[in-house]
This record gives sequence, C-alpha cells and structure tokens, in this order.
Amino acid sequence: MLSSLPCGRFRYAGILKRLPFLIVPLLLFPFSIFAQQPICNVTTSAPQVHQEGLTELIGSITASCSGGTVGSTVSLNLFLTLNTNITNRPDANGIPTGITVTGATVGSLQQTSATSLNFSSVNFIVTGSPVAIAIAGIRAAVAPLSAGTAGSAPAVVTASFLGIGATFPSTAQLILAFSQPTLLASVLNNGVPCNGSPLPTTLDFPTFATTSESSAVRITEASASSFTAKQAGADSGMRILLKVGGYGTGSRVFVPDYIVGSTGSQPTSAGEFATSVFAGTYTPGGAGQLLLIRVNGADANGAGGTLAFPQPTAATTFGSVTELTVTGGNATVAYEVVDANAGIQESAQIPVFVVAAQTTCPSTLTPTLAVETAPVSTVATATLTDPIPRFVATNPALDCTVRGDCTAFYFPQFTVNTSPINLTGSSLGGPQSANVTTSNPGQGIVNFTTSITYQSGSGWLSVTPSSGSNNATLQVIASPMTLAAGTYNATVTVSAGSYGGGTIPVTFVVGPPGVTIQNVGNAASFTYGTVAPGSYAVLYGLNLLNASVTFNSLPATIVYNSATQLNLIVPSALGTQTNAAVVATVGTNVSNSFKVALALNGPGIFNPGIVNADGSINSAAHPAPRGNFASIYLTGFSIIGGMTTGTVTVNFGTLMNQPTLFAGAQPTLPALDQVNVTVPSALTLSPNPVQVQVCIPGSLGAPVCSNQVPLYIQ
Repeated sequence: MLSSLPCGRFRYAGILKRLPFLIVPLLLFPFSIFAQQPICNVTTSAPQVHQEGLTELIGSITASCSGGTVGSTVSLNLFLTLNTNITNRPDANGIPTGITVTGATVGSLQQTSATSLNFSSVNFIVTGSPVAIAIAGIRAAVAPLSAGTAGSAPAVVTASFLGIGATFPSTAQLILAFSQPTLLASVLNNGVPCNGSPLPTTLDFPTFATTSESSAVRITEASASSFTAKQAGADSGMRILLKVGGYGTGSRVFVPDYIVGSTGSQPTSAGEFATSVFAGTYTPGGAGQLLLIRVNGADANGAGGTLAFPQPTAATTFGSVTELTVTGGNATVAYEVVDANAGIQESAQIPVFVVAAQTTCPSTLTPTLAVETAPVSTVATATLTDPIPRFVATNPALDCTVRGDCTAFYFPQFTVNTSPINLTGSSLGGPQSANVTTSNPGQGIVNFTTSITYQSGSGWLSVTPSSGSNNATLQVIASPMTLAAGTYNATVTVSAGSYGGGTIPVTFVVGPPGVTIQNVGNAASFTYGTVAPGSYAVLYGLNLLNASVTFNSLPATIVYNSATQLNLIVPSALGTQTNAAVVATVGTNVSNSFKVALALNGPGIFNPGIVNADGSINSAAHPAPRGNFASIYLTGFSIIGGMTTGTVTVNFGTLMNQPTLFAGAQPTLPALDQVNVTVPSALTLSPNPVQVQVCIPGSLGAPVCSNQVPLYIQ
C-alpha cells in the first residue's frame, strides 16, 4: 500500500495539471484515492423561457450519487459555466441570491465570472440509497443568445459542469433552457378624430366604450406558457408596456385598470377586432384566467411601481379607468400579468380611449400605439438594482398569423404604388421629381416611414414627406446639383411594418450641364448668400445667356447678361420676406432653385465707388482733401418713403460712427444708393489710404456694415 502511494499522487497531480485542457461538459475527479468514491449521474430540466429575457429562470441540475462508504462524508467542489451571463441579483457581498442546493450542504457559493459559479464544500453523507443533489434558481441572460429579436432562431442555454470529489461519466453538454418569442400583437389605431371625442359624464369603462373614440392593442402569447405571473425571487410578474404617441396638445387618454384575457369569464373589449363590448369579468382559481392589472408609478420602461389594485379573490366584473399623464402627446402605461393559464395560448385586448376637442378636418395628427414586453432594459449582467424580470426591447410580430384574421376587414391594408420612376436632368442643374401614392383601404390609421438605398451615387435623392399615415402622396425628388453626367439608380422603400409597404426603383439619367445657378450675392461687395430687395445683385452659373430670373416667382431686372454671369436688380416687391428661391430660365430650360437669404439692409460699396468733391474718382492720383465732402456709391439700402430705415454712419479706419450729410437713393439710377460724408479733418495721413465702411441698422437693430474700400486722403 505505501509503495503505491507516490504513484497515486503522481497520477492525481498529472490530472490536475491537465485540467485546463480537459474541461468537458461533465468531469469529476477523485478527492482522495483512499476512499471509495460515489458514482453520480446527472439529469437536467430544460423549461421554455422568454427569448427577450435578461433574467430568465433556467432549468435545474440534479446529480444522483450512489455508492461510496456508507456513513462517510463526501465533499464536492462543483463548477458551472453557462454559455451566457448569469443574472441573479447579487447580495452586498457579491453572492448571487435565489440559487438553491438541496440534498447537500454548501460551504460557499461564488460567482467567479459573468458566466460561472463555484459551489465549494458541497457535503453529503453516503447512505444505502442514491443521494440527489439539485441546483436550481439560476437566472440567465437569454436575449443575447438570439439577439432578442422577434422571429430569430430559438436560443438554447447550455452549461459545462466540472466536479471534484466523486465519479461522473462523461456526458454531452447540459441543456438547461429553450427560448421562444414571448409576445405577438396587432394594433387597431383609430387616432384622434377631427370631429372630436367627448368626455363621458361617467368615467367608467362601459360609458367610455359607447361615448368616446377608442383604439386597441391585441396581445397574444407566442406559445402557451409565455405570459408568466410573479415567480420566486422576482420583483414582479411579466409586464406589458403600452406606448401612445402623437396625440397632440390637449388630448386626454384613458385606459382600463384591469384587462381580462381570452380565458377569463368575460374578456375585456371596447368593440375592436369584431368583439362585443365588455369591461371584463375574472374568476380566480382553477387552471387560471389571464388577468393583467395596471401598475401605478412604473417608469417609461415599465419598471418599478406597484399594482394599482390587488388581485381579486372572488369573481369580479371590472369597470374602472385611469387617465394617463400625456406629455407632448406621449404617454406610457404598464400592465402586470397576475394570473394566466400555462396550458392555453391566451390573448387580451387593451383599449385606449381618447378625449379631444373638434379640430379642422382632416386631422394632421398621426397617433401611434406600440407594445413591448417589460420592464424594458439593456442590462444583461448581474446587478444590485435592475428589475427582475427584465427584457430587451422588441417589436412583436403580428398575432393575426396565429389567430387567422390577417385579412379581416378591421385591419389596415397598407399599399404603395411601386411603379418604377424614371427621371432625367442636367448635371449641376435643377431637381426633377415624381409622385408616389400610398393608401389604406382597411380601417384605422397605419403610419409609415420611408428610406432610400443607393445603388450608385449618394445623397441625390429625397422623399417628402419622409413619413406619414394612410392615404398620402409622396414627392420623390432627384437633384443633379452634385452629379456628373451619367445614370444613377436607387430604391425608395415605404414601410408600414407588418401592415405592408413597397419598394420603388428610381433611375436618374443625368445629361451635360444645363442652365445652372451656382451663386448669388451683392454686386458691389461680391459677398454671397444674402441680398437686399431692390439692390444690385450678381448671379454666377452656366448656360445663362439670354436668361430671365425670378426671386420667389417675382421677375428680376437684368442689367448685364453673359453665359456665366448676370447682373440684376432684386425685386423690391419681396418686401420683408426673409429668403428667396432664385430660378433662371432660358427658353424652356429651367435651372435649379438656388436659395438666398433676404436682408432688410445689405449695404455693399462699389470699388471704385468714391467720388471727390471736385467730381474726380478717388484714387492715389486724386486724393480727397480732409475737411471736404466725398460721395460714396453703394447698393443694398432699403428705401421706404424716400428714406432709409435707420441712421447711416461711416467708419474711417478706427474713427467710427461718423455722421453723414446725406444717405439715400441715388436720384437717377435705380438700385444705386449714395452717401455724402465729410472726410474728417482728424484723419492722419498714416495709414493712407484709410479703409471706409458704411453701416445701417439691420432688421434686428444691430448695425449691418458694408465691405471696406480704400479712401485716399490729403
């Protein structure tokens, strides 16, 4: 016996050295070679769990151990690793709570990593019968295994199990849970009627259902056991988070306090989905009837708060409603599952009642209804404070696929005209457009969004409006402003989610440059982007010869014309407008629409543009005597009743705000302005020339100053 001891120790040490390479689903190593070891078999349970869940209660692991020396104590160390995070709530010492071990005592439990548990000193006494050691209560983040998205492949929670202290046969990896989607849903959204929806005299379910406009969300289990009431170690039962949006200022929204599902004695319905109006009757006991109770104080994710009312202990018919707090037209309400039948695929209707004043028809509001499994979270790790259970945000698939009513008259039937669009334009030229129509021949409101995918080029296509509801006309606009000649392709997708949509191919053939506006600005200062009504402006572009020009459809006066430049007078009739669309037309060819800002005053001094008192143009050869007057010629004043709109001043270098002798329109030439000013005697001859600038209050009262031009003095 003693002679064999070194060999036995050597074998045990060798096995320990090889452990990193021998981690297989189930391994067990002898704690001592001198004791007869029990032999353990492992079985597991693998319940169905929520595919969207982040704290799902997975199956148990049971080790049934037989053999060994009767009366001896066997001590095991067990190591468990999942293929996802373990999310039991830790206590103040970081030890996961809610995990139980039966059939043995446990010295300590540690979560050694996000996915691993270590059970140390798991002790049991060997008897003549098998000893069953069961580990249960482990919670796991299931959603990351399948991205938590509706319709994705079911996730499987698996575990690797390593034990020291008994003999286990090698087994395949343990399966502890299968996931399935939780929620299916359909929405009947009747929005906010433009003819108004009155407030009932009695604020209860039966009166609302017969008086006010209502919409409804129908929720259905994806499988029979999806709706779960509160479990051991959880903060709440599974919740349903209902979101309402776009209800506009002044709208009031009411919801029932109780929702009785399809297994109830009388399910809740406000008459949607071709069902009879009933507030709901619930009878407790038996196999369970689906019952949801509104949660008071839940946050926008459906977490926290408490049940608004207790679960009835006797058959009860409900009727109470509660007004939601609507902020910016949006609100949320959470319902908690308090009872359900795990053997039947259940559904429920959640009505939403709206109270609103009469408005102009058709209504421009586009209310939305949406539903999610809640509390909604993104936290897939074990934390002290996050709710249990919690779920990732998902967009449920339609429940009509399992209820067989997808084509029923009460559902929206969204359609899009998907005829191909073919447009032509000129490189750098104006936009081209075509229309796309949408329609909803069904009932209710269905909201849609648009998106663009480019097969060539980018940024040249837009859709307006980019979203809407029901029957609409969309304008698809192709702009060649940044495109070289060639053929460009894209697709426009209009989607109403599960209710339909369509994809429209767009082909844009761009030819050589046509009539094109590239820039517009002050003709005196050559500053661009802003002009004043009634002033001289310069317009640069391509193929402009013999062009006419409009500002917001008002004709401009052309004073100079070439293929690349136009000098013109901005229409005075633009008045106090703040911006203008500038368009040039040559024959039947129309340019792009070029946007410019309009200023009340936008002074610009011509250069040369200063005339001395003797009539000579100011220059180095003809300086202005200090103390004499000079005339400054410019454009950009707003002249009303022959007067400027504010006091005009002149800056001479650092000598600021000098008064004028005259400021106004030059009497013989349209759009030309004139300022007469005394050249200050205080000016020194250094520097020479001095920079001159004309200023006038703008539309907001702050000074608007011209460009600077040189004034030679003597």
